[in-house]
Amino acid sequence: MASKICILHILTLVSIFLPLAKSIVSDFPAIFNFGDSNSDTGELVATGIETLLPPNGQNYFHKPSGRYCDGRLIIDFLVRSMDLPFLNAYLDSIGTPNFRKGCNFAAAASAIRPITGSASPFSLGIQVAQFQRLKARVLELELLPKGKKPGKRLPKKDFFEKGLYTFDIGQNDIASAFFSKSLDQIIASIPEILAEFETGIEKLYQQGARNFWIHNTGPLGCLPQNVAIFGTDKSKLDEYGCVSQHNQGAKAFNKQLLALSKKLEGKYSDANFAYVDIFTIKYNLITNYSQYG
Repeated sequence: MASKICILHILTLVSIFLPLAKSIVSDFPAIFNFGDSNSDTGELVATGIETLLPPNGQNYFHKPSGRYCDGRLIIDFLVRSMDLPFLNAYLDSIGTPNFRKGCNFAAAASAIRPITGSASPFSLGIQVAQFQRLKARVLELELLPKGKKPGKRLPKKDFFEKGLYTFDIGQNDIASAFFSKSLDQIIASIPEILAEFETGIEKLYQQGARNFWIHNTGPLGCLPQNVAIFGTDKSKLDEYGCVSQHNQGAKAFNKQLLALSKKLEGKYSDANFAYVDIFTIKYNLITNYSQYG
C-alpha cells in the first residue's frame, strides 16, 4: 500500500476483493484480523458460548464452519485474493490450527468497547491482548534449540511487521446503543468509542504492525433484525425500507472513523492505512439488488 492513506470507495464486493486486492494487498505474508461476526471464522463457536446450526455454511463449506453466514465472509474472499489460506480462529485449538499465514481474533457480537450483556466478552482490547500473547509465545518458541521448534504452524518473526492488520468492528457499539439511547446520545458517544479503537491501533503499532486495512461499518438500518425491531413504525424507514436513524448513526461513526484514519496516517509516517467504504458497498447492493441479479 502507498504511504498515504488509501480510501477505497468500491461499488461491488467482486471489484474490491479480486483485482483491487491483488494490486494493493498482494505481498503480505500473513493477515491478522480483528472484528465481530462480519469476519469471525470460528472464534465465538470455539469458546462453546454458541453453537451454529444449518443453514450456516451450507453454500460453500456445506456445513457450519464457525462463520455467521451461509457461505464465505469478506475476510475469506480477501485472503483468497492474496493466495493465502482461510484464517483459523485464535481460540480454535482442536485439530492443531495453522497460524503460519495469520490468525483471526474476531468474535461474533464483539464491539470496540465492552458491552454489558453481550454474548461475546472479546472486545477489541481483548482481541489485541490475544494478539500480544500470540506474538510473545511465537518469539519464545523461536529461542528453542533447532529440532524443538514448533515447525511451520506459527508465523515467522518478521511476519508480524510485514503482515496486514485488518479490522471490521464497531457495528455492535452503534447498533446495541439504540436499545437504550437516542441518536444524539449515540453520536455524542462516538469519540469515546474511537478513542478505544485508536488505543488498539497504537498497541499494535508498538508491536511492530505497519499495514492497516480498516473497514467502516455497514448500513445498520438495513439489517433485517433492526428493521424487525425498530421498523414497525413505517415513518422511521427510508425509501428502501431501512431504519433511517440506524443508518444516520452508522454514517456519523464512519465519518469520524475516516477522520481518525487520516490522523493515524499523519501520526505514524512509516505506516500504511487503507480505509474501506463498506457502507457504500453494502448499501449499493441493497438498493440496487435487481442490478446484481
